[in-house]
Amino acid sequence: MIRWRWRNETEPPEPTAVVGIGAASRRLLAVVAALGTRERAALRATANQDVLVVTGPAAALPWANGVRYAAPRAEAPAVWLPTTERPDVALDLVERALRVRHPQTPLLLWREPPQIVPLNRLLPATDALLARIEALWNR
Repeated sequence: MIRWRWRNETEPPEPTAVVGIGAASRRLLAVVAALGTRERAALRATANQDVLVVTGPAAALPWANGVRYAAPRAEAPAVWLPTTERPDVALDLVERALRVRHPQTPLLLWREPPQIVPLNRLLPATDALLARIEALWNR
């Protein structure tokens, strides 16, 4: 087991994902749904009961109140982190430790609330996918 803490990222990477948690996930879903088909073509999404992750080129990522941005780091490309924070230990060690319990990659590692979100099921952000996410949340 590795003990570590979060620290500020001294050189934030360009975002490749936008993350909404709780109410922010619902706002993000509404923003993505309102985009045109062409704007959504570059986006992929995945969700769980409380989180929505939308990936794509930085210029194509939408914004909604309360969201934050994420990206992988070169030294541990299978672990995506908030762009403004990172663990205070070597990321390759964090990546190896995560793979013991979570062999599917990539993974989003989030600070607040603590989350490990598999990103291996990212799908194109189509109307059908967005409807499935909405249905998941309305159960």
